[in-house]
Amino acid sequence: MRTKNVKQFTYGSLYKQELPDGKIILLSTGNLIDFNIAGPYQNTRPDIAANRITVFKSGVYQITANVSVILEEEQSAEFNINLQPDGSDPLIGSTFDAKGISTVTGINVQAFLNAGDSIGIFIADAYNPKIKLPRYNRAALTLQLLEY
Repeated sequence: MRTKNVKQFTYGSLYKQELPDGKIILLSTGNLIDFNIAGPYQNTRPDIAANRITVFKSGVYQITANVSVILEEEQSAEFNINLQPDGSDPLIGSTFDAKGISTVTGINVQAFLNAGDSIGIFIADAYNPKIKLPRYNRAALTLQLLEY
């Protein structure tokens, strides 16, 4: 079997799905989106306990984040793709939001990640003028190395 010039792919994914055992979750400012399924991966480590994906190779990555948000009138939520679980190091251009009604929101960005970097979807803000709190029931975080 020839293995010369075979390109090693690098990708990873995490998912939150509304399953019988996966309930709708409150959006809590200052936390990461909670995932319950590690999807396909190679040369990365998706970690559902930490709600993050760690990369093993440095390079430019295509990163996609989506959240299915359940809002009432006048509610809103803001998210970003973050290198730190405390939200202190968002990727440039990775902020996205949802306002006023239930919606699926997300963003697609390219960013340079170093080997050992770990990303997650951070809940930067959840505005709630109503009694019922903002919630979410599905989410996805995927990444793929574009160059190495």
